[in-house]
Amino acid sequence: MSKVWLFVKTHFLTKKFLSFGIIGIINTGIDALVYLLFFDVLFPGVAFIAKGAAFIVASVFTNFANTLFTFKPESKNATQFTVVMAVFLVRMFVTMALAAGINYAVIVWFHVDYAAVPIAKLITPILSSAIMIPIAYFALDAVYRKFGKKKPEIA
Repeated sequence: MSKVWLFVKTHFLTKKFLSFGIIGIINTGIDALVYLLFFDVLFPGVAFIAKGAAFIVASVFTNFANTLFTFKPESKNATQFTVVMAVFLVRMFVTMALAAGINYAVIVWFHVDYAAVPIAKLITPILSSAIMIPIAYFALDAVYRKFGKKKPEIA
């Protein structure tokens, strides 16, 4: 048990992970606000455009915020930005697939009726996000470490 605690303590009970979490919460708020703006005002009822715009705006914010406050790479470049955006895109698809699987399990295996228990609808997004947060953290940490180093100057 002490090895598990040591892993949690050194990877998740840190300023870096706390910063990542706070930025993630702000990301969620930005995503929701942009989605509502597009869905209700700019392109009424068009969820695909609204979610696409929300994803892009929130992801760009998150990249810059994580670059400045969380991962603090030595250098910033277009390759790093592109790979981070690719990680965000993959994370979105994996989270959607995971959410679909969790939703299936909740409805089919555990026989939860969302109409009878409306709060149960929160199980899917909360559980899928909880699973993906540490995965995203480690993936982004690896990207920032690999693509955030200054290249040696050639004399």
